[in-house]
Formats: sequence, C-alpha cells, structure tokens
Amino acid sequence: MLSSIDLWIEYLIRFSHLVAGISWIGSSFYFIWLDSSFEEPKTPRKNVDGEVFMVHGGFYYQVDKRKIYPGELPENMHWFKWEATLTFITGFMLFGYLYFLNDASLLINKNVMDLSQWQAIGLSLGIIAAFWFIYDFIYHPEIMKGKSTISNILALIISAGLIYGLTNIFSGRGAFIIAGVTYGTSMLLNVWVRILPGQAKMIQDAENGKVPDYSVGKKSKARSVHNTYFIFPVLFIMLSNHYPAVYNHELNWLLLMIIMVSGAMVRQAMITKNPKERFLIAPAAVGILALVAITAKQPELKKIADTKLTYSDIKPIIQARCISCHATNNTDDVFTEPPKRLILETEEQVYANRIKMHKQVRTGYMPFTNKTNMTDTERAKLVKYLKELK
Repeated sequence: MLSSIDLWIEYLIRFSHLVAGISWIGSSFYFIWLDSSFEEPKTPRKNVDGEVFMVHGGFYYQVDKRKIYPGELPENMHWFKWEATLTFITGFMLFGYLYFLNDASLLINKNVMDLSQWQAIGLSLGIIAAFWFIYDFIYHPEIMKGKSTISNILALIISAGLIYGLTNIFSGRGAFIIAGVTYGTSMLLNVWVRILPGQAKMIQDAENGKVPDYSVGKKSKARSVHNTYFIFPVLFIMLSNHYPAVYNHELNWLLLMIIMVSGAMVRQAMITKNPKERFLIAPAAVGILALVAITAKQPELKKIADTKLTYSDIKPIIQARCISCHATNNTDDVFTEPPKRLILETEEQVYANRIKMHKQVRTGYMPFTNKTNMTDTERAKLVKYLKELK
C-alpha cells in the first residue's frame, strides 16, 4: 500500500513538473523566436519598433513590438511569470521527494565522499544558493557594465567548477540533478529578480506620466536570453536519471560540461539573427560526437572476451556486489527490501532475470551508485556471462 502511494505521489509531482515545464519552455521559445522575427513596419507607427505576421489554426495574427508610453497603456496586460514559478515549485518538490528522503541515498556515493543525509542536503542547498549570487554578481548590469566578454568567461569557469565540484562530492546522478536544480533556480530568480522588476518599473513610470528608461527593458531581455541558453542542458539533466552510462561515467563531469556548451551553442544557432552564428551547429555536433566516443568505451577486456565463463566464475561477483541488496534477507543500509523484488541467490534466479540484469549492469545503473565497489573487470565478466545466457 505504501509503495503504491509513493508511486502516485512521485507520478503526480513529476507530471505537474512536466506540464509546467512545457508551458515555461514553450513560452520562452515562442517569445525569443518572436523577438528575432520582428521586421520594421512598412508604414511607420508611433512607438512601434517592429511587426510580425503569423498564421495558426486557420487565423492570421499581427503582433506589434511596442514601447510602453504614457497615456497608451492597455487595460489588460498578460504577464508570463507563473509558468516559471510553477515549474520551479513542482521541480523542487520532486527534487526533495526523491533526493532528500530515504537517507538522501540518491545524492550520496560513499566512494566519492562519505556524507550523512543532512550534510548532503545542506551542501546541495548551499551550492544552489551560492551559485545564484555569484552568477548574478558577474552579470550585474551596474557592476559588470560593458564587460560582457569577461562575464561570459567567468561564467564558463564557474560552471565548469560547479560541475566538477558536484561530481566530486555527490553521486553521479545526484551531481547531475543538483546542477539542473542550480540552473533552474537561477532561471527562476532571473525572472523574479531581474526581469519582472524592470518591466514593472517601466510600466509604473508610464502610469505616472513619465517616459520610461527603455534601457531597463534591454537589461531585462539580457537575462531572458540567458535563460534560453540554460534550456537544453537542463532538459537533458531532467532526463539524465535514465542514462546511468553518462552520470556514472568516470568522466561524467566532462560529459556534462560538453552537454552544457553544446546545448547553449545549438540554442544560439536557433535564435541568432547573424547567419554566421548558425554555423555554431558544427562545433555543437562535434561535442555530441565526442559524447558518443567517450561513452562508447565499454569495460570489456580482451582476455575476458576470449574466456568461456560459467556460473561458478561469476557467483563470487554476485555474492560480493549484488546480494547485499538482492537477497531474501538483505543487509543493505538503505534498501530494506530487495529493489524491484529481485532475488539473485541462486543460478536459476540469475538466469530468470538475465535480461534485466544485463541492461542494468552494462549501463552502470547497478550496483546502485556502485556502493559495493564493483570493478570494471568484474562488470565486464558479469556482462559477458549474462549476454551469453540463452
């Protein structure tokens, strides 16, 4: 009964996060595209900087890009802010539910750093908060005014340091998800701290009969563009729990850095007005090929490939690396019951579950966070044996 309740709680939070995320990302994609598609009106109109004509659902739409001006404020103005807020709230709920409970087992890999549950939670929250303040400082419109190149270089260095540090503190899966929550939090704070206040200030000035300072709008737009660069990397991180071969890889920090940079390049190529910048697709493609090449290396040794393995060869591996969880009376400190009710105490049980075991062991998903220290040689032997079972 409790496991069923847990399942549906997770599903409802995850589904809500997905729907909210689609709304936020969809509106971000649309408005960034819209802004890059405006053309100067053929017939000049007061306070209109651009116009675009669209067709959708059997109707034609004309959208004007206007400046806020005293005496010309509309009665109804639609703000796009709750999509971001709901995405963050549901995402953070899911993060806490999956990664803070159960002794924070998804965050901790004692082979990386021996953390307690509360140390893991405190460190993750501290890192998330610290990153925002550092990021906001290096892109502060007043402090770093006219120093965008320096800001961009610092941002790359800090992001690289964040990712490398996370993978040397938490489990691979935990490091990836904390990176995603960190970037997602910064995206939300961009909306509420840097984008919305600037827009509200311009409207307030117009309502008071003053011509707004339009440079405020450009500063708000800069953070909106920042958010769009985070989208593809964060989307991958949201799905990364399905790819243990990536987050458990010995170079997981490098893989995530490549994903971050390649994703940002693809997004820039999508939104740029400069035709030359569309060639950023090329280095992004090189990055994707690098990901394939790095993860293609399998822990199979030549001497193992030429050896005929029997159950007696792999039984000691299962006893040492698997049975602590997958036994009738398991001894694992987190899983009080065998995960997925999988028992591997006999040769017959291993044979019956060979397909499931092969996938989980080959991809590195099991042993869970490799907490039993399965070596590459042991993994290669077990994968070969399971693969050859008919």
